[in-house]
Amino acid sequence: MLDADLYLRRVRETIAQHGHAVQYVYGDLYLGLRPLAYTVGLHTRSGCDYELAVTGLEPHTSAFLLTTLADVLTFNDLAPADGLEIDGILPDGLTLHLRPADHPEHLGIIHAVYGTTPPVWQAVVTGSAHNSPFIPLL
Repeated sequence: MLDADLYLRRVRETIAQHGHAVQYVYGDLYLGLRPLAYTVGLHTRSGCDYELAVTGLEPHTSAFLLTTLADVLTFNDLAPADGLEIDGILPDGLTLHLRPADHPEHLGIIHAVYGTTPPVWQAVVTGSAHNSPFIPLL
């Protein structure tokens, strides 16, 4: 079995156990590419037809933020929309804004697991150093 097959099997097991997985892609400071993270499998939850993404954060922070955001959207029966503001997740009164990801097809693990790519919504922290457009690394 190839390493890629083993990795995808592990992603599928994580999705089966937790409802989704979070894929983290390290950035490259020399190339000016910021790290990004995105959910895989969230779109298979009842009432969800999307995945979520964030850029510029550390791995654990990204996973916590994306999982918390997914739970808040699901619990409050909110559908992602361009400009939707989510308060109460971040400290210091910072607000998350959702926007459609520019290139969801670049998030390859989603396609590798499901053979398709659903809409992806990027969480952007406004008023901070994390306010940036979606920057695909692939």
